[in-house]
Amino acid sequence: MTTLTLLKSRIADDLDRTDLTSQIANAISDAIEHYKNERFYFNETRSSTFATVSAQSRYTSSDDADIPLWFELDAVFINDGTRELQLEPYDVIQMEYLLGQSSPGTGVPYAYSYYDRSFWLYPVPDSSSYTVRPLGVIEKAEPASDAESNNVWMTEAFELIRCRAKLYLAGHVINDSDLASRMAVAEDMALRKLRRETGKRISTGRITPTAW
Repeated sequence: MTTLTLLKSRIADDLDRTDLTSQIANAISDAIEHYKNERFYFNETRSSTFATVSAQSRYTSSDDADIPLWFELDAVFINDGTRELQLEPYDVIQMEYLLGQSSPGTGVPYAYSYYDRSFWLYPVPDSSSYTVRPLGVIEKAEPASDAESNNVWMTEAFELIRCRAKLYLAGHVINDSDLASRMAVAEDMALRKLRRETGKRISTGRITPTAW
């Protein structure tokens, strides 16, 4: 199983350097940061949910830690205990107008907006028994420790992050233009491979994205 420890070791071996411990760690973090908002098959999810609260229209990280991490939504569903319904995407202005009324409507929500790293629902939920389930793409965190297992950046995207981190090091630490050129090519190849794999998996039945 690949881990952050292994990636750091591989990069140090690739560069034949033992004096870049902190620089390698920083380069790996920078590489993950660079790609954390790109859609790959491993950062798509349909399993994140949060519960509504009666009379609460806005939902933030206080309601579910995943909420601020969404960067691409394909659909949002709500389950009222008997049915699962797809919420209609409303733009920010529509939602602001509806929720800004002196007495906003209440009931089972049929619309949502996502802005300010929050979900907004309309009508305002009249119950805490509804479950909201977004589908889309979410930011995946870098490993919390060197030994963390099954982190997607260390498993699915190992080669991409390896190449990107070495590109950072070549350009900002080692100042090796030849290495930078070679790593740019290697990074592009790794990225193309992941994008092809993502495209193949999407073509097998992912929900078509809805404008929002």
